[in-house]
Amino acid sequence: MRGDLVYRVYGVHAGRAEDSSFGTYRTRAEAEAEIARLSTCEMDGENWARRRHDRGFVVREIVVETDFEVPPRPKPRDRYVVRGTPKPNAPGRWDSTVVEVLRRVGDAGGLEPVATYERNYRMLDTFEPFRQGDREFALIAPRYTGASVLDLATGRVIAEEPYEASGFCPFGFYVPDWWDLYDGRVFPGSESWGPDHEWVSGGFGFVWGCLWGDDTHWKVQFLDLTDVRSGVIRRDERFGYVELMTKGYRSPCFSPETAPPAGGSAPPPFVRVVRDGGSTEVQFIVPMRFDLASGRPKEWQRLRIENLE
Repeated sequence: MRGDLVYRVYGVHAGRAEDSSFGTYRTRAEAEAEIARLSTCEMDGENWARRRHDRGFVVREIVVETDFEVPPRPKPRDRYVVRGTPKPNAPGRWDSTVVEVLRRVGDAGGLEPVATYERNYRMLDTFEPFRQGDREFALIAPRYTGASVLDLATGRVIAEEPYEASGFCPFGFYVPDWWDLYDGRVFPGSESWGPDHEWVSGGFGFVWGCLWGDDTHWKVQFLDLTDVRSGVIRRDERFGYVELMTKGYRSPCFSPETAPPAGGSAPPPFVRVVRDGGSTEVQFIVPMRFDLASGRPKEWQRLRIENLE
């Protein structure tokens, strides 16, 4: 954070206008270890460092000038898991699901209880933990239609969409985490660090599913999560009638018996958020069918996207 020191490594050569950068490191020891490695590099049987950087390498202290702190790992999607147990209802009614929310603890794969709630349908993929600052929440769907937000510190629901019996039925959720977009090699004080690295705050997400009685093609909608602490979730159809190709992804939250990869789990591959120059875009993987003979799109729903007509 602001005022901290980081350490940049540069290669220096006589007569060269600018020194060559070889990365930024969190400690001086890491920077000096990189210099030791660079100093032994060879090219075509010759010491590369002496030829290209005849005045050697230097470490320069840089003062961090931003208040942003890289969020800790593991990300919430790797910390929390759920177990769903079917709960039979009266004949002719769907079974409900009793959902246990648990937090991973320690290196031995231990789990501690966080909350329990009941959902009036099968679990599907309706659980997505996320963070806003130092607070952790989860998108859930206790009702078949509509989304709610669970406070993972208290185990209480703090926000929920108004109930609509024939409304939008969530199948899955996604809230981008900082570690979904960045790998940590660039951090505050790095030469390439900029405002685009500081915007992921858990203030928005995505829900895919269908309208009640619609079909089994999952459409994607936008979730505004900026006011969940005040009990408000906003959802809109700003992308129009867009189907997602969701097959092949399963959040680690639904595998309590399996620890996520050491480097962290991957986000859903069919939703990719990109930030560049202060502008944000989202890229979706969508299904397309073509007539093989003519090459024309065939019965593709996106041809009828309302906001592109």
